[in-house]
Amino acid sequence: MDQLGLRVHGWDSVPLRSQSLYTLKSTYGTTSITQLQWIHDLSDFTRAGYLQLTIIIASFLVIVRYFLHRPYSKVSGPESNVHAVPWPFELLSQLLRASSLAFMLVAAVQGEGRWIDATALAYAFILGVLRLAYDLEWRHVALHHTNFILAGTLLILSLGELLPYIDTDHDEGMSPMMIGSVSTLAAAVFVALVTRREWIPPSLDLDISEKIPTREPSPEETCSWLEYYVTYEWLTPLMFKGLRRQVTYEELPRLPWYDEPFFLLSKVQEARRKGKSTLWTLIYFLPQEITTMGCWIALSFIFEMVAPYAMYELLRYLSDPEGSQFRPWVWLVLLFIGPLSRSVCFQQYVFTSTRLSVRVRAALTQELYYKALGSIELDDEVFAEIAATDKEKEKSKQATTSTGRLANLMGADIDTIAKGRDIVLVVCGVASGSIVALVGLYKLLDWTALVGIVVMLALAPFPVLIARRMVGIQREMKRIQDSRISVISEYLASIRAIKYFSWEEAIIKRVNEIRLGEQKKIWGLNILYITLNQLTEAIPNLSLVLIFTLQVLVRKEPLTAEVAFTAITLVRTLRRNLSMASNMSRSFTAAGVSVKRLDRYNNSTTPLQSHPVGQLQISNATFRRHKRALFALKDVSIQFVEGGLNVITGQSGSGKTTLLMSILGETLLEDGTITCPEDIAYASQSPWLQNETIRDNILFNSPFEQARYDRVINACGLPIDFDEFPERDGTEVGENGASLSGGQKSRVALARALYSKASVILLDDVFSALDSKTSALLWEEAFCGDLLKGRTVVLVTQLPWIAPQADLTVTLENGTVKEVQQNLGVVRKSVTLNKTLADEGNLDETVEAAAAHTAESNGTTLVASANGSSNVSSNGDIRSAEDKRRDEVTQEALKTGPTARLQFFQYMRLFGNPFYAMLALAMSILSTASFVGTGLWIAVWVDAYGKDDAYDIGFYLGIYAAWSIADVIFSGLTYIAYENGGWYAARSLHTTFIKAVLSVPLSWYKATPIGRVVNRFSRDMDSIDNQLAGMLRLGVEMLTRLAFQIVAVGSVLPIFMLPAAACCAAGIVVGELYMRTAVTAKRLVSSSQSPLFAHFADTLAGLPIIRARANMAQTFGIQLADKLRVYERSIEAQFNCNRWVALKVDMMTTLVTVAAGGIAVSKAGLVAAGVVGFSLSNATTLSQLILMLVRAGNELEIEMQSFHRVREYASVEPEEKPEEFKKITQYSDNPESAVPENWPSTGEVEFRNVTIKYDLDGPEILKDINLKFSAGERVAVVGRTGSGKSTLVLSLLRFTHVVSGQILFDGVDITMLPRRKLREALTIIPQEAVLFNGDVRSNLDPTGNIPTETLEKALRYCSGIASFQYHQNEGQAQNGNGQVSGANDTYTDEAPSDIGITLSTPVKPKGENFSHGQRQVLSLCRALVRGSKLMLLDEATASMDYETDQGIQEVLRKELNEHGRDRTLVTIAHRLKTIIDYDRVVVMSAGSVLEAGSPKELYDAKGQFYDMMKHSGEFEDLERFLNDKA
Repeated sequence: MDQLGLRVHGWDSVPLRSQSLYTLKSTYGTTSITQLQWIHDLSDFTRAGYLQLTIIIASFLVIVRYFLHRPYSKVSGPESNVHAVPWPFELLSQLLRASSLAFMLVAAVQGEGRWIDATALAYAFILGVLRLAYDLEWRHVALHHTNFILAGTLLILSLGELLPYIDTDHDEGMSPMMIGSVSTLAAAVFVALVTRREWIPPSLDLDISEKIPTREPSPEETCSWLEYYVTYEWLTPLMFKGLRRQVTYEELPRLPWYDEPFFLLSKVQEARRKGKSTLWTLIYFLPQEITTMGCWIALSFIFEMVAPYAMYELLRYLSDPEGSQFRPWVWLVLLFIGPLSRSVCFQQYVFTSTRLSVRVRAALTQELYYKALGSIELDDEVFAEIAATDKEKEKSKQATTSTGRLANLMGADIDTIAKGRDIVLVVCGVASGSIVALVGLYKLLDWTALVGIVVMLALAPFPVLIARRMVGIQREMKRIQDSRISVISEYLASIRAIKYFSWEEAIIKRVNEIRLGEQKKIWGLNILYITLNQLTEAIPNLSLVLIFTLQVLVRKEPLTAEVAFTAITLVRTLRRNLSMASNMSRSFTAAGVSVKRLDRYNNSTTPLQSHPVGQLQISNATFRRHKRALFALKDVSIQFVEGGLNVITGQSGSGKTTLLMSILGETLLEDGTITCPEDIAYASQSPWLQNETIRDNILFNSPFEQARYDRVINACGLPIDFDEFPERDGTEVGENGASLSGGQKSRVALARALYSKASVILLDDVFSALDSKTSALLWEEAFCGDLLKGRTVVLVTQLPWIAPQADLTVTLENGTVKEVQQNLGVVRKSVTLNKTLADEGNLDETVEAAAAHTAESNGTTLVASANGSSNVSSNGDIRSAEDKRRDEVTQEALKTGPTARLQFFQYMRLFGNPFYAMLALAMSILSTASFVGTGLWIAVWVDAYGKDDAYDIGFYLGIYAAWSIADVIFSGLTYIAYENGGWYAARSLHTTFIKAVLSVPLSWYKATPIGRVVNRFSRDMDSIDNQLAGMLRLGVEMLTRLAFQIVAVGSVLPIFMLPAAACCAAGIVVGELYMRTAVTAKRLVSSSQSPLFAHFADTLAGLPIIRARANMAQTFGIQLADKLRVYERSIEAQFNCNRWVALKVDMMTTLVTVAAGGIAVSKAGLVAAGVVGFSLSNATTLSQLILMLVRAGNELEIEMQSFHRVREYASVEPEEKPEEFKKITQYSDNPESAVPENWPSTGEVEFRNVTIKYDLDGPEILKDINLKFSAGERVAVVGRTGSGKSTLVLSLLRFTHVVSGQILFDGVDITMLPRRKLREALTIIPQEAVLFNGDVRSNLDPTGNIPTETLEKALRYCSGIASFQYHQNEGQAQNGNGQVSGANDTYTDEAPSDIGITLSTPVKPKGENFSHGQRQVLSLCRALVRGSKLMLLDEATASMDYETDQGIQEVLRKELNEHGRDRTLVTIAHRLKTIIDYDRVVVMSAGSVLEAGSPKELYDAKGQFYDMMKHSGEFEDLERFLNDKA
């Protein structure tokens, strides 16, 4: 029943005996003088003066050494920050020292004192005066020496003068002068203990010092020694604030300088150089903390023995008051000092260990972050090895993303390593405590104890074997957890695509399959854990029964109160120690697994290539993404034109992006040379934006320059977009730029590159997401003017009219340079814009709606200024990063809301059914009853001896054995009840959670960062999986045990109820003070973790862009440190609150123990010895019980926060409720709601006076739209960026609100249909093709419902498209054009012997082993296999080369013709050449239809479409096609 780990440290205590009880009894009278002789010998020795002389000489020598070695040239720190001793305390200290010295001198003159004592006090007094006469550092040193001498002298005087008074025969009195000297000396020591400490700014390395935001001390650095080590009173102001209201982040104690993230980073980096492996690194990193922890916990286990020894001696005194040589108050004093000393030492151990935990987390997180920043991204196979298991099949099925795995290393693994800190407790504390207990048991019970010890040792290997098995399961569980978090991260990042295709059910099914595997491992771990606990509990119980049997049956010794209760205490201590070790073995084994995972990662990374600095040029170079990559750029030689425009072209998959990545050093250089400048600006093909404001994204941590900024945003056409945002460039872009359209994201990313002062700019297909008019504007402003003058630009593009205007054009094919054309000195011409037709005010109001909502919810709107940017402070900051970070943490903490005190009932309802929850509670009560009953039966047995009524030994022994067995059985059943219920609750919650977050509307993700959701899937679900049920069981057990023990003691000693009631009342008050603050602190901790996850994921997503810029990685490291500072400050406050309450409760309950002892003394001879022993043994554990109840209640409330946070997201409002729609085939009186069985039979679409809003209370996005697309038509929707094209398409998928009018699809109003039914009936090919980790089959059909023949047919259809070939032989397949290349141009796992893609071709996360073009073709295949009557293309071919684009259009044309032209195709396009042969064109502007008709009709009308043709750069080709067609 006692397997409570660290939290129940000190249930029972152990008296230390030096000889057997009966020897003591028989020789007590004759040996009393011998027993007490040591007291007088020790007193005489301290009076001899040797100790006083020793401390004086030692202090003097240390001071001399200090002056000899002091660096006098050292510059003192700024004195303005110094915190000196307050003058009232300084003056009082001097007076008390002088008084003590005066009294001692008078006593020495009178012959009642000793001159050596006067000398020591005089030395301390002189030091105290001299410390005021020199500099700051000397004051600090001298104060420590003064206090050391005073404390040492007080201890020596106490031993010499006061110790003899414990002897009842000692009746000598102390002189008044000695009493005065000792009293004033004690007062001086007490004043020294309560005086606030001096604080001097630390001397740190300059680079670290500059990064620390403040040099002011934290409260723990200036509080008194008594507050620091004993009372923790420096936290009391925080507690009272927490009682009145919720504490905010700013009100938490300041972080001490020695916990600053950069200081910890420098220490761990130095330790890594010494230690290499993670384990040795940690030992070198925190040697002082580890040593201190060992000393504190060893002392704690030793002091734990004092109280039971005092209780034992008190029982002896009660049995024979006349024969005692010790005064009884000695044992009452020890009953007070022992537990209090144990508590102080134990809480200091926990204080140090939690601080070590925080430092390990902060240091290793930063180390891992910098490692990731400085390394080429690891290939999947390497990560698979990091999480290695022998099950290769499972490994391939459950591959994971690098972001998810690194996030798991940062979150779960570093956290697990920090939790392994209590190995120090087991090695130093448990070991020493167990040795003392074993020796004491032998001294008490002679050889019978040896038999019990041998039995325990013989059975000890069984728990070891179980613990070893737990390691394997823990490793497998970690791997599956990696997989689950990675899969969820991947799916949530692509939630838009999942919604498009209505794949929610298929995704939920896959996640649940992974989760089921994880839960099987968790249950296996739980079973082993329960078995381990019950074994560690049953083994000592079995030994105790055996020992008592041998004692009474073989040795024929009576079982007296002293022997029985001491033996039980010793064995319970052993049981607790074994239980503690086994409980903690789970965290040790998990920490060992995590240490190995970190080591494998550190050993597997490849450092980033650092090219020689120089002009950008490549000579005979061969590049490969990593060692296992099949695709390579071979023999590349390019002399880029410095200060000119260099264009890279080529088919999709030819290696264009790989070339840019090679320039950035993101690939392996296998041969040749490359030189480039140190600072490069890079805009990737898929825009990467931070979850910051638009302005922050453009500045990218560069200084704000108004003129330069205005010029860049004008060149990128952003002022028009800003006009529609309430906060203009202060608008938050959201996660992955969710608040912006594709074109806006691309232009913001481009603006970031242009605003930089890098001499080289790499642009990867930045025109692909832009319409022709925006492209023309961008070309004119950015490329034709002098904005890029003197800067080398490398541009990857498919636009045919740009290459002839470039200084250098490089054509790639299959990883080699096919052609290089130089055109030095070419004059770049802008495309003339027809200003009258320029569509100025037609920005997509999607963004306006989102921005308006954001501004409304924040309650702030920035004033727009005429220059197109926000009216903000002159330095360009909209609000400081610190303010934003604190606000984010505080707001999420407040949003979490208060947790109801009895909310655990709602948790227990998930156990399966209410009866199961009641069964669990009943098992707790039975388990507690059996535990208390065991002790009570021993009391009955002992008293039977006293009454000469214990002849039937078998009866008493049998009942005792029955109680012991019942204790083990009920304890095990209690564990099973709670762990099984918790397992069911976790399964139910996770299933509901994943279903809920996939069922919410997309707008929910605009306000909710994905990092926050992933945090709840990882840390919070981990807490529910592994902690919550155990905390609930512990809380219930503590409550029932406290009630049982108070009732049990009160029934035999009714007067004891008074101090017990007072103690409980005080405990409840202190506990309430603590709980309110601690729960708020926990919320702040949980909220501060989300920004860490988000920053980590954000950085990993944009690694190439960050690393390309000079010193940008260091800037991001500083931002991580800022977020870590918030986390450290929050979690240290939380941990310190625990210390505050622990000492308060321990002090109160120690007084209760003394009161119980006093009651026992007053009842001497009136109450049976067994009853007194039972009462005292229970009274001494009350402090631990009350403390554990407060702690368990708090921990439960804290862990319930995880339940609350998960349930909060699990109960979010879904996109639509199932009950809103009747079954599709159900009869209805309303003809419009009756949907035909074969719907949809055609692809006809009609808009009737449709007005669209994104939010019901937001602005109108589309206004009064009237359109009709006939079945079989190919319709193009065109217009400038933000004109409402995408909104028109999203309306067909019901991602918007139709506020008036109707949208009919095959004659049925789409608002009458469930969204899932509608989205399954049509198909969209989005602008960004989204592929998931798995294989081609799972990407084409995640549901698994489509026949293989259909999938293979779709692949064959697409095999004619450039760079994409289908190969039917699945055994020999790879992707693309025989090499593996991609947007990030990575590679397959297969070793190919032929060309082609099959259904089994592996797909890596995000489709990284396919080029951008190949991903789009797979996206087309995905659309073809669905066989939808309505197909939507959202700029799907914008970034394709012309050949691939034509291939895709040809496949679509063939598909439409093959199916009787009953399929309708609606295409949003920027490239007019793509849609010039379409049946109809709709031109959108400002949310309205500007014109509609066939391309020829609109050309002849000379309107907006004609204007777009003029500025496309391909006017002659388009005009010729229309004339030829006519």
